[in-house]
Amino acid sequence: MAHTPAVSINLPVTITVGDLPCQAGTITINPGNVAGAIRREIPALLREVADIYEEVTDA
Repeated sequence: MAHTPAVSINLPVTITVGDLPCQAGTITINPGNVAGAIRREIPALLREVADIYEEVTDA
């Protein structure tokens, strides 16, 4: 069995609508199932961006 290194990924995130930065944060993916974590975290981030966009554009 191949050795899988322990990998942590930190992705800085800034959500900007127009010229207005609405939110900043970091997605952290800890060692383990990195591919599975990315598959969960990126769609969750995109849903959050869509929610923020709706809030800003509906105001």
